[in-house]
Amino acid sequence: MSEIQFLNVDLELESKHDISALVADLKKNAMVLHYDQDEYRQLARIEATADISSPDKAINQLCELIESCSRNALKQWLSCSKRTFDIGFESGNSPKCFNQPLHADTLLRISAIGAGIEITIYPVEK
Repeated sequence: MSEIQFLNVDLELESKHDISALVADLKKNAMVLHYDQDEYRQLARIEATADISSPDKAINQLCELIESCSRNALKQWLSCSKRTFDIGFESGNSPKCFNQPLHADTLLRISAIGAGIEITIYPVEK
């Protein structure tokens, strides 16, 4: 019997403009899972590497990294059409009720940097 559990938080970025300085700044203290570009856009997926025991802690770590970026990287942040914290969970059969809070201060911080939230639920692997 599998348990529902928090997996991670990915910061998903998409821009029609160059975001290489932003990705480089974030890479110093986070893991770049994906960074790709084509003739139309640039995409990046960044994951917190420190304490990721809860969505709240992972999001706050990523917010701290964004807030400490260089001026050029912050300009690139603002050019992104997608700035989303994707909270990942693995589904399961227990417990009967599962929740993971996000504190009001975290929600304010997300809003202050112009980001959004997305939730992804992964099926249990058999």
